[in-house]
Amino acid sequence: MGLYTRTTRAWLEHRFQRRDQAGVYFAHMPVYGLGHPAGEGGHVGRQARFLRILRALDGLRFDTLLDVGGAEGYLAHVVRGMYGATTATTDLSVAACQRARELFAVPGAAVDSARLPFADGAFDVVVSSEVLEHVESPVETLLELQRIARVAVIVTTEEVRYDRAWLDDYLWKRPAWPHMERNLFHPDDLTGALPNARLLPQCDTPPPQQVLGLDEATAWILANTRSESLQPGRIGVTAIVPGPDYAERPRRSDDATLLARLLATKVPPGHRAPVPTADADAAWFATLRDPHTYGALQQHAAFLAGSRHYAIADGVPDFVDVEAPPPSRDALVARLQLHTPAHRDALLALRDRLFLPDRWSQDVFDLTRRDDRRGFWPNDQLVARGEGFRWQATGNDPWVVTPCLQRPLRALRLRLRIDAPGVPIDAGTGQVFWKGPDDETFTEECSVKFPLVNDGTVRDYDVVLAGHARLPREVQWLRLDLADGPCAIDFERLELFS
Repeated sequence: MGLYTRTTRAWLEHRFQRRDQAGVYFAHMPVYGLGHPAGEGGHVGRQARFLRILRALDGLRFDTLLDVGGAEGYLAHVVRGMYGATTATTDLSVAACQRARELFAVPGAAVDSARLPFADGAFDVVVSSEVLEHVESPVETLLELQRIARVAVIVTTEEVRYDRAWLDDYLWKRPAWPHMERNLFHPDDLTGALPNARLLPQCDTPPPQQVLGLDEATAWILANTRSESLQPGRIGVTAIVPGPDYAERPRRSDDATLLARLLATKVPPGHRAPVPTADADAAWFATLRDPHTYGALQQHAAFLAGSRHYAIADGVPDFVDVEAPPPSRDALVARLQLHTPAHRDALLALRDRLFLPDRWSQDVFDLTRRDDRRGFWPNDQLVARGEGFRWQATGNDPWVVTPCLQRPLRALRLRLRIDAPGVPIDAGTGQVFWKGPDDETFTEECSVKFPLVNDGTVRDYDVVLAGHARLPREVQWLRLDLADGPCAIDFERLELFS
């Protein structure tokens, strides 16, 4: 896997171990009920998305379901309770699967979504919700989901945009920050990549971010999940992809009944499910295969496949091979030989559009050249004044994040022009932040400041990092705070010294 997947996995391991002072797990999904404070927000949008998924499931014949990227296993728990299906979850994070096991006794495994450890057609339905935008290899992930599903694949992502020019600009600027919305999609991308899929929006309008009461939330969700086609203004996509054994059935429940049961499915904070039995673990383990060959595994204290060794941590097998190279374009071409030419070309075009280098190896970025500006991510306080990195800073904290660097750094040189009429020539201060492998984000402790000269001329600024107590062996990203107040900024060059 590439550097992005490794850094994202580290971020996720930290996130899925978050607990409050009382030791209660801080949930990603609404596992404790609508609006509960011991979890992330956005519950109305999440439950609207789940209603779309349940609506699709309600019209399918299925007995088994796998959730790929299922976080702490909430959806697998919901589906098991509502349909009596045998369900399981996977995630890039071992900790996420451990939470699924302890909260819901849902079996799980840590996986790379581009190399799933299951045989062809191992499950009736495979769900992957709000995952595709985060993965390093989205096309290979789509193919893997379809490979292991007999009846259907259900994929959701909020990251659908209708303005191709805006979308291309976003993809150009993204710096591959861990777990960021790395992949965004135009509806044409989805119809080309999933030609047989039914594509539905998640919500008709943007979901409210504030906490709503049960009656308000129910009314909003039922009123805003009715649209049957993707159109500008609607939010996200739910893609229902038929498998080789696709089989519909009359729906059992109306939307109000599905939603009521969904919103009633919760556990109290601090809940721990009974430990799965040895027979339950054995049944789950029997479905697992070597993700490289799809061959059988031998189980001792860990899983063995030839010389490969996959650990088991608290009942969760870990199939994430951090040393494996990411899938290549040539390998994808070979995999697509049996696809129709139109489908093959659409998948390769999507792969090329979403591809992002692992890291930038150059030491000099001439930012007057467009190609050298790729991967630099300015915040919204930097408003373009023309071509290139010529900005008007509108606030007191304008910054730009570099592409992924992943190298030792001792110093850098920035070529800037700062112009703030009416402000003293020596009043401004710049600041350089860095993030290393053990840092979750940029912090004041991992930064150095440097004085700016506000005289409207282009100057070189040398910033020394070497010797700082918090400087890591390798720097992954820099955040360059190019000013500390409103001004005109021309950023022409960045030079790195390793």
